[in-house]
Amino acid sequence: MLTNAYRVIVFSLLVTSISACSSRINRVINKLDITLIDSTSHSAQSVSVQMTKAHDKYLGFVAGEGKTTEVYAINSQGKLEFLQQYQITNKFGGIRALTHVKTDDLDLLLLGNKADNALETYRITEDGALKKLAAVYDSDSTFIDEIVTIHSVTINNRTFVYAGGLDKGLSCFELSSDGNLQHIQSIEDQESLFLHGIIGMSSMLIEEQYFLITGAFFDGGISCFQVSENGRLQNVSNVKDDQTLFLNGTFPVNSVQIGQQNFLLVGHRHNLHYSTADAEQQYHGDGVNVFTIDSQGQIALHSLLSDTEDLKLKGSTRIEIIKLDDNNALVFIGTRDDQGIQICSLKQDGTLHPIKAIDLGYPIYNGMAIEKINNIWYLMTGAYDKNRLELYSIIYD
Repeated sequence: MLTNAYRVIVFSLLVTSISACSSRINRVINKLDITLIDSTSHSAQSVSVQMTKAHDKYLGFVAGEGKTTEVYAINSQGKLEFLQQYQITNKFGGIRALTHVKTDDLDLLLLGNKADNALETYRITEDGALKKLAAVYDSDSTFIDEIVTIHSVTINNRTFVYAGGLDKGLSCFELSSDGNLQHIQSIEDQESLFLHGIIGMSSMLIEEQYFLITGAFFDGGISCFQVSENGRLQNVSNVKDDQTLFLNGTFPVNSVQIGQQNFLLVGHRHNLHYSTADAEQQYHGDGVNVFTIDSQGQIALHSLLSDTEDLKLKGSTRIEIIKLDDNNALVFIGTRDDQGIQICSLKQDGTLHPIKAIDLGYPIYNGMAIEKINNIWYLMTGAYDKNRLELYSIIYD
């Protein structure tokens, strides 16, 4: 284990408290400490990382451009212990979308086997080992070719798994208690939808109704679907990129409820960063969009955070959120092209207020996760180009 112990990055900040009616909670964050607890080498370029509690252990899962997935134990001090490496595929193509799902009987790890165009389920044993249970391969009736994204929604004790990727559509499966997957529905991309190249997905429960939101990298836009009790989807609204929005190369999607508002945060990695022909003609900067979603699933632009020389928003690939209370959240935006993390606060006004930027010195290509362990929040990052896995503690007051 390579350890770079207790490197501390201290951010001292004063945030103006929210002035509102007595039902609101006024909060001032006086100090935010981001401390590197542990660092280790990973076998491949990291793309997907996941932290979760399974049984009585906290575990980290890491995968990327290689053929394997690695499992780490995380102790109460945030130290990483390598447990096992598992070969998922025999060919190049990568592993994506590491997702923990808990059923009545099992702790499961779902993953996207991008190399073999398959959605796979594994049982997580009490000692952290992975046991393969099932796999669904792409077919003429599904859209999981080059799968990179998985999102689960549980309704009335039924768990539905939504999967997409570089294919032109979205597929839904029901996850049984024993880890098997049954195909429920697939929706093909069309001009009015944004389903080609789904890299980000999120869901929200609004007035007892679930909604699923997809972000399409190739389409440059987002779609919102109402989720029925049987897991089937009905499209209710869509937003396409324009010269105001930052949806060209739509990438990370996440959501949070603050006060009475339902906020949807969407980032992007513009085609300019891929040296795409004529991309510069459409380039109007990098940034993050903040939308609201109402009880009918209608999406409306609320605010924008535009990149500047002082921020790190170029090529945003991951958005993680810590909800501090009903009225305040911290937002972590991982970037590939700025090779760092932009931290913002989000309050009831729905505006991202930059707090501090972290220079990691390596690109994040979707490899970032946040988890609370023994009342302390931890940030895990995977370096895309340096095969490094790092774990930071997040302390605030």
